[in-house]
Amino acid sequence: MLPLLPTTVIGSYSFPSWLGKVREFGTAGTLTPQQAAEAHDAAVRAVIHDQELAGVDIITDGEIRRETMVNFFSMRIHGFDMSGKMKAIGNLDPSIQMLDPVVREKVRRKQGLGMDEHFRFLQANARHATKVCVTGPQMLAKRATNEFYPSDKELIFDLTDILNEELRGLVVAGCTFIQIDEPIWVGYPQDMPWLVESFNRLIAGVKAKIALHVCYGNYQLKKLFTGQYAELFPAILDTNADQISLEFAVSDGVGLELFKQYPTTKEVVVGVIDVKDEAVETPATVASRIRHALTFIPAEKMFISPDCGMKFMPRDRAFAKLKAMVDGAAIVRAELTGTR
Repeated sequence: MLPLLPTTVIGSYSFPSWLGKVREFGTAGTLTPQQAAEAHDAAVRAVIHDQELAGVDIITDGEIRRETMVNFFSMRIHGFDMSGKMKAIGNLDPSIQMLDPVVREKVRRKQGLGMDEHFRFLQANARHATKVCVTGPQMLAKRATNEFYPSDKELIFDLTDILNEELRGLVVAGCTFIQIDEPIWVGYPQDMPWLVESFNRLIAGVKAKIALHVCYGNYQLKKLFTGQYAELFPAILDTNADQISLEFAVSDGVGLELFKQYPTTKEVVVGVIDVKDEAVETPATVASRIRHALTFIPAEKMFISPDCGMKFMPRDRAFAKLKAMVDGAAIVRAELTGTR
């Protein structure tokens, strides 16, 4: 049973540098596949331990097994050529770039992605509630160079059908909570009508609680887009998601007012930890942010999270920020219920 103002994470957790070395040694043959798998298992267990020790109510495996939130999918879907070129991410700073895959032919599912197996490991080792995060089709399409499809829309709808099958596989494995990560919707508000259609097609027939996470981008802990959430409303509320997850700490709460302007029965996951700020928030700061959010969103509909993923920050900072988030939520929960 979850408490009032449940705490969760967005998905990724601090990536250990030693695991990067494990992958290098595995590729070189210095480590056997079994040894590399054992190291990944150990890393996931450490992520689970940190989140549960911090007191987070709903956890993930930290996406530690994934090369990146994009490449994990692109590398395993037919049609992507991973030998792409450097490409700017977002519209804020053209110097922030990543090596993008190239779509050279029609994408199709060539094998399972392995998320069901990863979920089973998480579930077997976790004591707290869990969820699985899945990168959405628009993010995969925009983090690639499309050299086959007449438009990105057609590419996105093909990816939607591939991922729908993967989501169904997660449910068969026992997963009851899936978060779809579309962090760059805010960069393409003109596409919202068919992005909503694509999202609803993505989760059609998937018998699990569904969250939709949108932010301003987060690569190397840097904001990537100049857009505003207001450009996504009210269309984003037409998605069949049970939860809408947005970052608010980095913007000092700008955008929260949209939930008063456009009332919804959906749950809202409120980002109260600024992952782009090196300073660790105090529980009092977190509590203040939650109180502000409560002026727009009912407590019984509110979940608490960091703004975005924590992959690019040191582990001690990531843990401290999660602990501050949990303690800050406890302060406000006590004020609302009269208990700690």
